[in-house]
Amino acid sequence: MVYIRNKQVKGKNYAYLVRSVWNKDKKSTSQQTIKYLGRSSKVTIDNIPVRFRNNPNVIKFIVRKKHIQHEDLSELIYATQKEILIKLSESVTVDYTRLYEQYKKNFSTVEFFDKIIKPILYDVGDRWKQNKLLIGTEHVISNRINTVIKQTITHRKKRTNYKILICNPTGERHNIACNILESVLINNGFNVFNISPSTPSEDVLQYIDEIKPNLILISITLPNNIKAGINLVERTSNSCKIPIIVGGQAINSKNSNKFLSATVMDSNNSFNQIVKKITMIQKR
Repeated sequence: MVYIRNKQVKGKNYAYLVRSVWNKDKKSTSQQTIKYLGRSSKVTIDNIPVRFRNNPNVIKFIVRKKHIQHEDLSELIYATQKEILIKLSESVTVDYTRLYEQYKKNFSTVEFFDKIIKPILYDVGDRWKQNKLLIGTEHVISNRINTVIKQTITHRKKRTNYKILICNPTGERHNIACNILESVLINNGFNVFNISPSTPSEDVLQYIDEIKPNLILISITLPNNIKAGINLVERTSNSCKIPIIVGGQAINSKNSNKFLSATVMDSNNSFNQIVKKITMIQKR
């Protein structure tokens, strides 16, 4: 079988024409690269070797790319958000693997989180606050999103020795952002330790002493947990000299100056921007 595979490198998609080959001895398939096609956004039918141009999978890739380029991207994003929210809310069984596979053709993993999942989370949270959504439905959607996140972890990139600890302050039960960060960072080759949700400061400090991470990420979703987050940052920075990044929906211009010993990235920062910041810190 011949098809075009996308590979993400530093937030950009690159395309490869590949074929699946059956190994009789190992009784499994292996992937062989036929041709490197360059940036996915620039691939045209002229980049494809003549003998493969009529392949259904190749034609499907070219048609889909043209659709994304010429249709209003905002409409595609909105339609995708609406479709996924409906699927996550339904009282039927959800095929999580198929759900993610369906949409990753149009969005990279980071784009899927930034443009689709993040707005859905904000919308669900607002509906719940306005009593337009049952708490049970909100929990079902959140738990299903956590399951979808697991489907995005590929382990394709070689793992580095750079250790990143992800945590919340005590009382913070929302850890979807932490799980998204875990997926994104693992896919970028980082060695990730996610101890969310709601970890008391003392336990965080003990775990830091045990694994000795290179970087600490603290996520705060609810405003009520800002004080606990400030305490966690202060205790952590006083006990070790490890860089700290604080972020989350609860962080804004009014409280960001309270985390003086940490790098602050508020909810306006995308997951892609967070990865870039982490890469910059890693290179120091």
